[in-house]
Amino acid sequence: MARRTAKQKAATRKLVALNKKRRAKRSAPKRRKTRTKVITKVRRVTRMARRRTRRSSPRRKSGGFLKGLPLVSNPTFKKAAAGIGTATLGVAALSLIAPGLANSPIVKPVLALAGGDFIGLGAQLFTSGGLGSVFGGSGGTNMDGMA
Repeated sequence: MARRTAKQKAATRKLVALNKKRRAKRSAPKRRKTRTKVITKVRRVTRMARRRTRRSSPRRKSGGFLKGLPLVSNPTFKKAAAGIGTATLGVAALSLIAPGLANSPIVKPVLALAGGDFIGLGAQLFTSGGLGSVFGGSGGTNMDGMA
């Protein structure tokens, strides 16, 4: 028998693929489905139901009281609050462990710096009375009028 050419081989491959496709389609038995119409009944809304829907209150916004204030959502304010809070809680905890160290004037600013960066440090110094509370002096101002 003579050898087959490339064209003949390609034609055979094409026929085999076509027959496979037809066989796959035919394998499942065909079922005829009849569609039934679904009858939907329109329900009439009673007068009471209409009144209830009208009276429903509008939906309230969810969220906290402080969420709407622009100052509280400010990152600078958050850092300042974190610094002051860290300093206050740190001194309270330190007074239980080492009361002598907690009374030192430098402890609060150091804790504020750790908790709220330089912004927290500034806020803590501002609330405690300036640099005079840290260094023991009057913060660079002369109180008695003498130079």
